[in-house]
Amino acid sequence: MLTKGQETRNRIIQTSRQLFTRQGFQNTSISEIIAATGVKKGNLYYHFPSKEELGIAVLTDARDEFYTILDNSFAGKKPEAKIIHSCDSIMALMQQTNFVGGCLFGNTALEMTDSSSRFGIIVREVFSRWTDMIAKELHQVATTSTGPINPNILATAIVAILEGGIMLSRVYNDKTHLNNCISIIKMLVENKN
Repeated sequence: MLTKGQETRNRIIQTSRQLFTRQGFQNTSISEIIAATGVKKGNLYYHFPSKEELGIAVLTDARDEFYTILDNSFAGKKPEAKIIHSCDSIMALMQQTNFVGGCLFGNTALEMTDSSSRFGIIVREVFSRWTDMIAKELHQVATTSTGPINPNILATAIVAILEGGIMLSRVYNDKTHLNNCISIIKMLVENKN
């Protein structure tokens, strides 16, 4: 059971995560966080001495949750099926919010990695782990097919295609764009190009 302080800290992180995803880190004010969480300014600063510390806590929490989703999403007997299932899991995750806000990690990469190395480190960890998991499966596919694409390069392309699909689905408020990107990934992974 969580203490009242832990519950408050978690509420601040979860609410701030929603705000940062929708509005960006720079565009979200401390006043908005206080209003949305219902905590007093002193409570906020007790748990997070600065907005940057709050941002790091939000990213770390989101990273840990995303790692669990990734670990659970690589399901299936064949490597190709695992990759496709992970793509479908990303689609399901985005549909939970109707693509509002898109991907916190993609958004943060564009907004913060040039100005904060701490944010950049976490975002790179997420994309590296995601790419490595896909590459691991693609290396298994490569041993049974004669595909011309290096598995590491293809894994990077798959993550980039998914992130682009998320962005376009967000911009157009239409899941068709991510669906189309996943269809291309299926063709690439199944070597039916």
